[in-house]
Amino acid sequence: MDKNRLLTVAQEETGLSDFGDPGFQQPLELLIDALNNEARLNDFGQLRAQMTLNSGLVNRLKIVDYLGKHPDVLEQAVPRPVFIVGLPRTGTTALHHLLNQDAGNRTLRLWEAQDPVPPPETATYHSDPRIAARADGVALTEQFLPGFLKTHLIDAEEPDECYMLLNRDFLSVEYSAMFHIPSYANWLYANLCKCGAYESHKRQLQLLQYRHPGHWVLKAPFHQLGLREILRVYPEAIIVQTHRAPMQFVASGCSFSELLRRSGSDHIDREEIGRDWMEMLTVYTRTFEADRAALEAQFPGQFLDIFHDDFVRDPWPAVESIYRARGTELTADARETMASWLAEHPQGKHGRHEYHLENYGISRAEVAALFDAYMQRYNLDLD
Repeated sequence: MDKNRLLTVAQEETGLSDFGDPGFQQPLELLIDALNNEARLNDFGQLRAQMTLNSGLVNRLKIVDYLGKHPDVLEQAVPRPVFIVGLPRTGTTALHHLLNQDAGNRTLRLWEAQDPVPPPETATYHSDPRIAARADGVALTEQFLPGFLKTHLIDAEEPDECYMLLNRDFLSVEYSAMFHIPSYANWLYANLCKCGAYESHKRQLQLLQYRHPGHWVLKAPFHQLGLREILRVYPEAIIVQTHRAPMQFVASGCSFSELLRRSGSDHIDREEIGRDWMEMLTVYTRTFEADRAALEAQFPGQFLDIFHDDFVRDPWPAVESIYRARGTELTADARETMASWLAEHPQGKHGRHEYHLENYGISRAEVAALFDAYMQRYNLDLD
């Protein structure tokens, strides 16, 4: 892959030329270099990487163009957003989907995240033609990623992670989840919060809410790296940290990463995946816990802890605590729609996700050592 060729193709596709702030070029160059030299892509992986980068560039061009024509977009407030920031596989997706059942909550739906310009409008929010186009893509997921639906809820009209907003700046953990690109991943861990990532994140929320407002509820584990920037850019944000016994999510995450990578490379090394995953968990955990300890007193009442097993047994205390912290009402109608969603989406609806820690060259002792302080702080067992 060649950066200049990718830029030219995106410009030709859109008829636009202005990519805005050139700061995106460094991470794009690092990402392309890692994909070319580390990822060991097969033909499908090469195509998938090119399509992903093209999407980021095309959307960047469209966003810059739209904001230039509608500068009032950036005058909007984004009041008291909720950020679900737990580690991967700790129940963040279920919580996010449950909160999405309240029509007063504004989540980032997959279709609008992937194609945000022009911004969605309330009158056509459930009939926009982009929904059907994205649904066609989702229908192919199980064909190209067998087993994906056992591990992750996905639907064109359902909420997804806001890492996609950072794909337009090429500051996203999506790439290192899909491909073995350690040089890029390590650079990203160190530089995510030095590159204006969350200013870009906010501009895109303002764009998306421009004609369809609501109270944002967002989710992505990578926010563990961005706590300081989140609270700088969104000083009223509610930070929801989900927790789970480490032995229950470390192997699950490795298995999920293996599933994502397997379609794009013929060289799958499970122990390599285990090392990548443990390095990511180390950086996430240490960064977030240090930043939370330093910031929590400055933002009283804005941090919430939700424990996976408690949430599975009875989700209502967790849900109610979020509404209290945000200062909004959990209405009877919202509670009813949430209860219906819970009844329709029991655990394991799409099959059981099987995984084993030893497959990835990780020992119980390594997991215990990494999460020792974390387990003590939150009174968690290893299993």
